[in-house]
This record gives sequence, C-alpha cells and structure tokens, in this order.
Amino acid sequence: MTKMFKEFVRLDPKFEIVMPQHFSLVCFRFNPEKEYEPADTEMLNKKLLDSVNSTGRVYMTHTIAGGIYMLRFAVGATLTEDRHVISAWELIKESAHTLLK
Repeated sequence: MTKMFKEFVRLDPKFEIVMPQHFSLVCFRFNPEKEYEPADTEMLNKKLLDSVNSTGRVYMTHTIAGGIYMLRFAVGATLTEDRHVISAWELIKESAHTLLK
C-alpha cells in the first residue's frame, strides 16, 4: 500500500517525492510551482499538513532533512486497506487544491 501511495505522489506533477521510500514511510511535499521560494513551499506544506490533520480522517507528520520541510505519510496499521490509502490521497489532493484557490 505504501508503494501505491508513492505512485500516486509520483504521478501528480504538483507533488514530489523528497526522500527514498523506506519501509512504510513516504516523504513528499506539495510543490505546485517549482520556482517557488523555499520559504513559500515550506509554508504551503505546513498549511497542507494542518488542513489534512484538522479533518481527523488522516494524520500525517513532518520533518526537515537537508533544510527541506517535507510531509511524512506512513502505512502502519494492520487493518489498513487499499481504500484507506486511496481516501487519504484524495483528501490530500483536495486540501492542496483548496490551498491554491
């Protein structure tokens, strides 16, 4: 399921994989305009994280590595199914789209 989520991110041009996938963790960020200043991209991702987490439907964390603020999505619960990962990705995309309005 982690590979499925990683593929969703990889195929969306507004997002990017930031670090290689390890186990069930995908580190990615929302970067719709590749020419954004790093501080603007960081702020956008902070807002996205807050927006997604505030729904109570998905919980993600963040980290900073190499000076890059990134979001962390992990699939770890034994009862997680494909439909949960798909739903989480849809929520992330909807929240990101709302931020751009």
